[in-house]
Amino acid sequence: MQLERPSPKFQEQQRFLKFARALVRLPGPGEGPLDYLLPEADWQELCSRMEDRDSWFMGLSQATGVYFFPSREWPWRFIRYLQHLEVKRLLEAGAGRGYLTGALASLAAARGLTFRAVDRGEGEFISELPVHPLVEGGDVFQAAGEFQPEAIIYAWPPPGQSLAGLFNTPSVRYLFVAGERGGGVTGAREDWEMLPHKISSGLTRFSRGRTGTERHCVTIFSRIVPKFQVPG
Repeated sequence: MQLERPSPKFQEQQRFLKFARALVRLPGPGEGPLDYLLPEADWQELCSRMEDRDSWFMGLSQATGVYFFPSREWPWRFIRYLQHLEVKRLLEAGAGRGYLTGALASLAAARGLTFRAVDRGEGEFISELPVHPLVEGGDVFQAAGEFQPEAIIYAWPPPGQSLAGLFNTPSVRYLFVAGERGGGVTGAREDWEMLPHKISSGLTRFSRGRTGTERHCVTIFSRIVPKFQVPG
């Protein structure tokens, strides 16, 4: 029986899949806590060669099951900012496969922060990327009540899901949401309309999302009208 040769389109898809899984991965044995993340300069160079960034990042998300792509500089900036806010307990919600967990866990421990990561395991995209061992199965609202964090980082919450209830946990002072401006396809639009918030230009600049770069941002919600500074 004569087998058909793979089509050029199929071969191109396979090459992209191999590239995506080499680019977006978990920390390897012997690596430093940030070595597996691509530096910002490399992300910038990569983006400069894209004709359609939105489609490219969606393909990257579909291939890896990851929705949020921080550069190597992002976790350090985030942890330093939490220290500025005097945060001691951090919860990562919707941690997925732990692509961000791998960096935050080590940096948080080094700076004296208590850290926990949870995920319900209901992500839209499935891939062969393993799950980081520190990611626990569970619901963020229940985990917040048990863990009593002072800050929560949630990258790409499900469409329509309001996060305002997280402030019912008395300890929670800040909620960092990585997603689209004003809600978009992440979370509930009313959160942006009702809760005090500011967009962090620094945390936004050093990260990207599954729908590209133009609509992506990192928003900081607070329990009361904030008088804090966002990182530049």
